[in-house]
Amino acid sequence: MTTAGSGPLTLAFSPTESARFGLRVFRANLSAVDADALRAELESERVDVAILRIPARALGAVAALTKVGLQSIVADTLVHYSTALDRATLAVPKNALLRLRPAGDADTASIAAMARTIFADYISHYHANPLFAPDAIADGYAEWAARSVPANDEGRSAWIVELGGTAVGFSCIQICADRGEAHGVLNGILPAARGRGAYRDMLRATLIQHADAGIRRFVISTQVHNLVVQRVWADEGFRLDRAENTLHLSPLFGRERS
Repeated sequence: MTTAGSGPLTLAFSPTESARFGLRVFRANLSAVDADALRAELESERVDVAILRIPARALGAVAALTKVGLQSIVADTLVHYSTALDRATLAVPKNALLRLRPAGDADTASIAAMARTIFADYISHYHANPLFAPDAIADGYAEWAARSVPANDEGRSAWIVELGGTAVGFSCIQICADRGEAHGVLNGILPAARGRGAYRDMLRATLIQHADAGIRRFVISTQVHNLVVQRVWADEGFRLDRAENTLHLSPLFGRERS
């Protein structure tokens, strides 16, 4: 998509977030920020909120955006980890009663409900922006998880985590076949099942599952404040690869013209 005379657009319209929050929400992953061009694009596309991911070292973009009249919220820092999937070296789950099973259509409502419970108190970049209603933020995790059920030809899949036959969590995965990678998109263990190693065992089972499927690398990310899972990842041999900041710009250009 292009606008006459402006060249390629950097922002992509987010229909799910726009519908959820009642705003024109756009997203972009940027290696650098051209503040003047971005402002012109925000006006042209009538953007209410732009969610930008930029390298953590590029915080100078905040000052550049301020100079062209765009106030930024530095909403979070996202850290990315990865590990090679060498089946011979992967640790097995300690609890023999834990297993993963593929989620099907009948599991959609269950996964959505688990996501609401697991992420009910989790603080994400959405919470930094007063334009986003808290109850709608919780709904977003449920929608996000449900989009991976059932497995599809876009590489998305979801797995139910069972402990002794009872569902205690879920794991949503994105396969990037061209890179031989599996990305942990969204996962978690219900509060009642935490503290007994279920998350670590889920991670181990997930790595084994994808190594056996011929995947060579596993990638996962989280907000920098989520220290508990990062400690587990480090213990399991993951390496910190990079960090990026999430910026929110809220010019409300769509509302001005509505």
